[in-house]
Amino acid sequence: MKNYRLLSQDLRDFRKEFNLNSTNTLTLTSPKILKNEKVSKAPTAVLYLKPSKTACSSAGSCMAMCLNTAGNPAYLKGKLACRSRRDYALRTNKDLFLRNLVIELFKFYSKNRSFENVSGRLNGVSDHNWMAIEINLTDYDSKYILQNFDIAIPSFKYRNIFELFNNAYDCFKSQPVSKIFSFYDYSKHVHLNFEYAKRLGYHLSLSAGSKYNTLEACIKHNLNYAGVFNIKKNAPCPKYVTLNGRKFPTIDGDLTDWRIGDPSHTTHVIVLRVKRTPNQTEAMRKAFCIDELEKIRVATELKREYEAKISQGIFARPALIPA
Repeated sequence: MKNYRLLSQDLRDFRKEFNLNSTNTLTLTSPKILKNEKVSKAPTAVLYLKPSKTACSSAGSCMAMCLNTAGNPAYLKGKLACRSRRDYALRTNKDLFLRNLVIELFKFYSKNRSFENVSGRLNGVSDHNWMAIEINLTDYDSKYILQNFDIAIPSFKYRNIFELFNNAYDCFKSQPVSKIFSFYDYSKHVHLNFEYAKRLGYHLSLSAGSKYNTLEACIKHNLNYAGVFNIKKNAPCPKYVTLNGRKFPTIDGDLTDWRIGDPSHTTHVIVLRVKRTPNQTEAMRKAFCIDELEKIRVATELKREYEAKISQGIFARPALIPA
């Protein structure tokens, strides 16, 4: 039997060119992701790419408060450089980038197959439509994955990475990989095929800050709605919130990032406490956080109703006493 323990030569060359390896292709150790394993018992691998107008084509007010620059300032420069390098690798050679990504995800899965749930998140701070990105898995890749990770996956041109993982079989556990491995993401796109995503097992939550009405899309497609609230780190999560005159039950989104386990029988609001980013101001928080925007909406409606009643003669304007 031929030895397929080594990556194919083209993948080795690609990884060398862009300085990619098993320690820096995926992120496994960010504090929020580590909560997935500790709280939700679901180890998670995240792909962090550079956010851009192309990667985040539905971005609105979130651009000013992007979490791309959040975290420990001591590591920021290196972190951003790594994300830019991955992003450049994807744009330079999408085929090789995706094949490398698949192999690293299967490697991550194989190390955590003892858990009941394992997951992958492909949009750490980007918003690519991964359902529309094809992957061509070669025969060599297929044999490499089988020999190294005991996972059988046919060489084929798959419509997307989710379809690929749905066709993978764990020979070690004698069950489909998809029995315990799932993908999830946040998105600001309202034009996605949400029914197709559900059939693929790709869990999506829509978030505020889009240039589109993601709340209405959530209600229409029975998805959960994530929003940032201008409340302190240790403040309790409200049980219900009112948005656009409608009351929603909430989920504390800071307890764990593993959205797959969230209630899904009706739209819930995922409460995320505001995170500090460089040069952030209170004015920026008030222009982005959905609790602050709701206060403005309510005040504007009250003012409009008051002005309407004055124009109808129901109320008289108060007589002001000259100073």
